Amino acid sequence: MGLGLAGLLLVRDATDAILESADGDFSEVVLDPLAPGFESYLSSTPTHLLGIKGVNGELVSIALLSLFTDDIGGTAVVFPIDLLITETASIGEIYSTVSGSEFIFELGRYLKLGFNASSFITEEDLVAYFDVATPLTVSLNDPLIELDDGQPKVVFESGQLVLSPSDVYRYLAWESDDESSYNRWLRHKNFWESWLASLTVDQTEDLGGEWQEKELNRMLRGLSSGNVIIQNLNLLEVEDSNRYLRVEEEFLSAMLLEVVPFPVAPFETGRAKIKLLDGIGGVDIVNAFVPKLVAAGAEIKLIGNADQFGVDESLITYYDESYLDFVEAFSAAIGGSKIEFEPLPESAVDVIILIGGNSIE
Repeated sequence: MGLGLAGLLLVRDATDAILESADGDFSEVVLDPLAPGFESYLSSTPTHLLGIKGVNGELVSIALLSLFTDDIGGTAVVFPIDLLITETASIGEIYSTVSGSEFIFELGRYLKLGFNASSFITEEDLVAYFDVATPLTVSLNDPLIELDDGQPKVVFESGQLVLSPSDVYRYLAWESDDESSYNRWLRHKNFWESWLASLTVDQTEDLGGEWQEKELNRMLRGLSSGNVIIQNLNLLEVEDSNRYLRVEEEFLSAMLLEVVPFPVAPFETGRAKIKLLDGIGGVDIVNAFVPKLVAAGAEIKLIGNADQFGVDESLITYYDESYLDFVEAFSAAIGGSKIEFEPLPESAVDVIILIGGNSIE
């Protein structure tokens, strides 16, 4: 993995974690991560869905933000509002026709991941923020124009632009007659890149009160504390339409695994909560198995070692029959395993995956 999953592993120290076995019993805490019986709680990758909405309630721009280890730096994915996430509807169209919670559900279903928090800010919020922030300079590839009595009139010149607080929203919301959906996305991507790159620790501390949202302030402080990576998207215009865009599914899945290596489920059964155990001893579980399992639908909650090493064959145990499809996908991801079903009304995880020798042969 390009970002190095080992460096992104967000593990809470075992002395502070409450370690629950599948049947709810407590066991002695093992502190040595190389010893049999060690387990540790795994924190999900911090994510925030940040949208900018228009004066009529429409969605103007949207980005998925995530943080690296210890909230130092992070990543942003700017999605086109014209991106189709169902067969017939784009992000912007769905936002305009359903409730906020339904929109979060639909986007999460499409991306196959959930969001720790979400915010949708207004023109007034942007003006208030940039009134006290550093003036924002953006790069515009092509001029934005409007027709005045049939004649083109330049609204924003191409090149490097310094946007006043009152211009920020207008710049984002502007729609030129000849601007394609792809070019509009590039313009928005350049805006987010300029904005997030301009954040400083002192500035985010000073601006913390502008938006009274703890999780958003945490996200901006984290991004200001280290490197910010703006992900690119391989977008395709939908045939016979210059309005809609699509992104190739395999590319999107691989990119999101880089951005959010430890996702939460987009809804209750959208991912299977798992405990992942090394049954061999000394296996690099994080890099060898986590990406494959997350891609197959895992939400990894606990990671550690079996009570005894020397397991020859991997074993997957699950407690609810509704997760059988996930279990079969997990078995394929680790190269095959025994599968056991144990009915259990309540458990800390949905599935336990024990890695045995056959999975590393």
